[in-house]
Amino acid sequence: MRRKVDDDDDGGLDSLLDTMTNVVGILVLVLIVTQISVADVVTKLTTENQIDDETLAELTQQLVARRQEQDELKRVLIDPLNIDPEQQRRELELKRDLLERRRKELAKKQEEKNQYAMKIEADREQAEKNRKLVADTKAQRDELQVELAQSLERKAELQAKLDSTPKTAAPADIEVSIPNPRPAPSGAKQLVLICAHNELYPLRLDDFRERAEAQARHIIARFKLDRDPAAGIDPKRFTEYWERLSDKDEFFDVEYFVAGERFPRLRFIPRPDDGASEKEIVNPRSRIRSPKLLGAINPEKMYARFFVLPDSFGVYVTARRFFSEAGVLAGWEPQPEDWRYQTGVPGGIELGPPRPPKPTPPPDPDAKPKRPNLID
Repeated sequence: MRRKVDDDDDGGLDSLLDTMTNVVGILVLVLIVTQISVADVVTKLTTENQIDDETLAELTQQLVARRQEQDELKRVLIDPLNIDPEQQRRELELKRDLLERRRKELAKKQEEKNQYAMKIEADREQAEKNRKLVADTKAQRDELQVELAQSLERKAELQAKLDSTPKTAAPADIEVSIPNPRPAPSGAKQLVLICAHNELYPLRLDDFRERAEAQARHIIARFKLDRDPAAGIDPKRFTEYWERLSDKDEFFDVEYFVAGERFPRLRFIPRPDDGASEKEIVNPRSRIRSPKLLGAINPEKMYARFFVLPDSFGVYVTARRFFSEAGVLAGWEPQPEDWRYQTGVPGGIELGPPRPPKPTPPPDPDAKPKRPNLID
């Protein structure tokens, strides 16, 4: 049966035609947009990738570097089957020797560096010392310049005083006899004279020694210090009482002391300004020329012994001239500034246990004779 044709068939074709037309239109639009985008991209790439000479040279250098890296890698990446062990061993030994030499060179350079550092530090310290020395020297130089200026001023003042001082006649020459050392006369008694503080001090030695012996025996007897003959006189207790004592006269202060914990002794200290000056020595009426002192000297029975300190040579010369004029023999001994006359206590007083007697030695033909008291 034949199908009946409806009026709606024309409408269906129209719909299909509209759809196809729309699709074609859309494709045309897509093609147009695509062409436009491709043209922009090509234009952009062409614009951005233009290469100038500088860029080309840089790229060429990079290409050369890459090829060198490639060659280095090919050299390193050797086929294990082509390696020569002996050659590799020799190369390793050479590299090891080279490494050892370089290590020694580095150690040597490090040592030199340390030495240089130490030298620099020492030089720095020496420079600091020199700087301080220069500063101190400059200060000393300034002080010396001030002292020199003051000395020159003082010299000018003294020169002015000297020019204005009237000249005086020189003193008479001092006559000095030529020494003639010889032993003192046999049996002559010695008179001790001490020249100190530029003054003359006659020492009445026998009087002091007699009083000292009496004091020592009084101490021993009063405190019974010799009750044990085997132990002898107690040195500690005797010294305790002995050193409390003293003596003096118009010329000396006398100290009592014990030498070596065994021997009581006396030390004579001249009293300043209490001795006889040169004027007193030449004055016949002075106290030093009285019969109790120098006026009682017998030239036939006595001789003088001078002990002269460095500050008293002048008074010694004056006193020696007086003795020479009086016909009294004399000798002298120079002494240091801190010298003091000392003497022992007579009577054989000795502290501590008695010492055994010494055997008499046989005569020695080569022994030197004991030096006698000399006069000159």
